[in-house]
Amino acid sequence: MSRFPKPCLACNKLTTGGSYCDAHQAIVDQKERVRQNNRKRGRTLYDSTYYRKARAYLRATATHCHLCKQPFTDRKDITADHIEAGNPLSPLAPAHSLCNSRRGNKPLT
Repeated sequence: MSRFPKPCLACNKLTTGGSYCDAHQAIVDQKERVRQNNRKRGRTLYDSTYYRKARAYLRATATHCHLCKQPFTDRKDITADHIEAGNPLSPLAPAHSLCNSRRGNKPLT
């Protein structure tokens, strides 16, 4: 049973099999292998050295929540909130854990 040719998602070259041409399929496979290896090791996007240092700095220097503007009463209640929700590479700002969880993945308004 043959498949109809469809364009590669990266370069629009017609392929006979999957969603990518042979050159781009190799890149996709390599990225997937790296992702799976990191998953096996227990690494996540929030396990990088940069994130841990930025979070520690925020917890040490924060005075007010950027969402509700109230001061922190308990140092354990401070969390690092991403300015752009859902983007692990966006800048961080201090927030109460309750404020951060209520905001969820919604953008700042």
